[in-house]
Amino acid sequence: MKIGLSYDEGSPKYRLYTGALLAAAERVNIDVSVFWLAGSGRDLDGNTLETIDGLILTGGADVEPARYGFADPNHLCRTVTGRDDAELWILRRAMQRRLPTLAICRGMQLLNVAQGGTLVPDLPQGATHALTDSERHVVNIEPDSALALLTGKTAGEVTSSHHQAVEHVGTDLRVCARHADGTAEAIEWQHPMRKPWLVAVQWHPERMGPDEPLANTLYKGFLEAVAASHG
Repeated sequence: MKIGLSYDEGSPKYRLYTGALLAAAERVNIDVSVFWLAGSGRDLDGNTLETIDGLILTGGADVEPARYGFADPNHLCRTVTGRDDAELWILRRAMQRRLPTLAICRGMQLLNVAQGGTLVPDLPQGATHALTDSERHVVNIEPDSALALLTGKTAGEVTSSHHQAVEHVGTDLRVCARHADGTAEAIEWQHPMRKPWLVAVQWHPERMGPDEPLANTLYKGFLEAVAASHG
């Protein structure tokens, strides 16, 4: 099976995405090949996009604020030229092809914007939401959500690193997990019937331990969904 990773900005952190995915695939005995679809100094690989069986939308720079109607007069957002165009095309094609999709951090925010939602452009930094690479905090998951069914959890600790978050939720989506301060930590289809498999989380499962339930269950569920759709 072929898994597409949406965008590599060139930082060493992007190696964590491939490492975590391949390690998870080995644990569940599913053979996968991993392909970067676009990145810094790398044009969108449209041919590979047409052959992948599943998609991971990676984290990284901010979504361009104009895409959700924010003027950004104080230059709060750090964007990468061309990244939004590439990933929005990738996401659109993935949805058209009904590919299982795991969206991480920026990936969740991009999905929300693609569905007509908006973002908080700059979260207030403080004791309740430190927003550093090493931040560990508890998320509370809606008991009736697909995420709760997948993970077997209604609460758990995760690792996050972000200064933006989902504000108004896009069409056909709902918030299914939150930080204690109310920040949206995961979104999913409001009505998942006849829609492609989707998990979108604000945290970084690739930076968490392989035995943590809010990391390993995401990869396991994603890989099993890819295998089911592939076969």
